Amino acid sequence: MEVQIQCTKLIKPSAPTPPHLRTLKLSPIDQIQYSTKMATLFYYAADSSSTGTDEIERRINRLETSLSETLIRFYPLAGRHIKDGNWVDCNDEGVEFFVAKVKGCRLSEFLSRRDEMIDQLSHLAGGRFTSSITSVQMNMFECGGVVIGVRVSHRLFDAFSAANFLTSWASTAIISRQAGIDDDHEALVWPTFGLTSLLQANDLPEMKRTPVIENDNGVTKRVVFDGAKISALRAISHDPSFPRQPSRVEVVTALIWRARMGVSRAKHGRLRTSLAAHNINLRPRIVPPLPPSSCGNL
Repeated sequence: MEVQIQCTKLIKPSAPTPPHLRTLKLSPIDQIQYSTKMATLFYYAADSSSTGTDEIERRINRLETSLSETLIRFYPLAGRHIKDGNWVDCNDEGVEFFVAKVKGCRLSEFLSRRDEMIDQLSHLAGGRFTSSITSVQMNMFECGGVVIGVRVSHRLFDAFSAANFLTSWASTAIISRQAGIDDDHEALVWPTFGLTSLLQANDLPEMKRTPVIENDNGVTKRVVFDGAKISALRAISHDPSFPRQPSRVEVVTALIWRARMGVSRAKHGRLRTSLAAHNINLRPRIVPPLPPSSCGNL
């Protein structure tokens, strides 16, 4: 599979960011995050109109226009992170937008071989090491299938915030296609960026970054658990004296961690101290709860 970048441009908000919103101070939790850009891929199968030149141009234009409209609300994503100052300059410099062609592989073939081609997934989401906060790549397969890769800096957004952005972008594209965009439309997400005022540095314990692999020496593998097998695991692990049945995430985590500890014991001859942790969304869990539209790392 060969990914060829055809063009690169910057998508700016369709209206300038007001002067009083030009500076966004990062919260203490934001500041300890790595500047890694989280990647998400969306797969779209070909249809009868996918391969026409005019239709391809219309789709690219629709993505660009709806993204530009969405950036009015998610304006920090079009800015640039100022490393030494722990803040974002919301200067409307723009989101990187790549258009690429994928040769030597049909989308259906790629999806059927994901396990063996997993190391090539990063080529479908450009901008990994660039200075932009957000990057988008539209990948067009020769069969007419499309993969859209989106990267958002973890320094600014957690996965929940990134999902809000993607949902809002999708809603904007649909609404503008059907009836024209309206800022008051109920389907649009209007985010807030007030976590800095909520989380003061002197109110939080000292936090350190966890080690992370920052080179290409890591090994990536995909493991798929069948839904029926997970249900069977839940039934086996349920203790009648416990008030609730373990969740799907809990039983899969326990299975993987038990296997991991078995490998560690076989390798080192003893059971070493270990820790398994999951990130959770704290917005509905704090008092008073924060609205889902609160963007940042929490």
